[in-house]
Amino acid sequence: MRVAVVGIDGSGKTTVLRRIHEAGDVAVIHAIRAHDDPGSPFAKLSATLAEASAAADTVGRVHLKAAVFYLQLCLYGAAERRATTMGRTVLADRHPVIDPLVYLPLFGRMATSDDPDADVAAWWQKQGPATARTVRAWLRRCSGGVDPWAAGARLLQVGVNPRGEMIDELSLMFGVAPPDAVLFFDLPVDEAVSRTRARTRGTEPHENTEFLSKARRGYEQALEWLGAHRPDIAVRRVDCSGRSVREVTNQVGQVLAELDGRA
Repeated sequence: MRVAVVGIDGSGKTTVLRRIHEAGDVAVIHAIRAHDDPGSPFAKLSATLAEASAAADTVGRVHLKAAVFYLQLCLYGAAERRATTMGRTVLADRHPVIDPLVYLPLFGRMATSDDPDADVAAWWQKQGPATARTVRAWLRRCSGGVDPWAAGARLLQVGVNPRGEMIDELSLMFGVAPPDAVLFFDLPVDEAVSRTRARTRGTEPHENTEFLSKARRGYEQALEWLGAHRPDIAVRRVDCSGRSVREVTNQVGQVLAELDGRA
């Protein structure tokens, strides 16, 4: 069984999945930050891509942020295949077919220009030589070229299509089938902002009330669409408001047991 765990930043996905992974025979994949699992064979590359993502935040161009998003999601397919060969339940902290339904339309509306100007060169420079070499090699492997702007534009273009077409294109792009189920970690935006501000690793520019509010609405709309048009994908809501990590972990365990019984 393959289950995508989704929700806005700060909803507790990573922490809860770490608890579940430690407690049972469940594989956990981090679609964006594979290095959150030190045992991941992709941890070093993922940490490098996180540096490239921070550089994109500094430059402030959505096409570059989308390019890194693409490169991060390209790690997922191999990780999922590796986990499923072990015959285990696979929980994904974000998913390359589900989360882009929310974030690509948002990123597309934030894009201000199709002209990279000098920003691509600035982005490479801000990464440093070693990071840039690794990112360039992974970009070439994933896209067949070394133009990050083109890679970002290609992914953003997917986000203008109807959701059904987006799912098909994303599945083909990343070599990943839609999950069997989606768990939505539901948390009010004010609680999410409070949690992200308390993180020791700091917050990212998009972790603010306005962006998180739009993302939460995006999840609501995307999951409503899935419920109406993709009944093969089970959708479940996990209420995280005012609940401890232990309480949410227990609730997720109950939902997984129910889903496993339906399989």
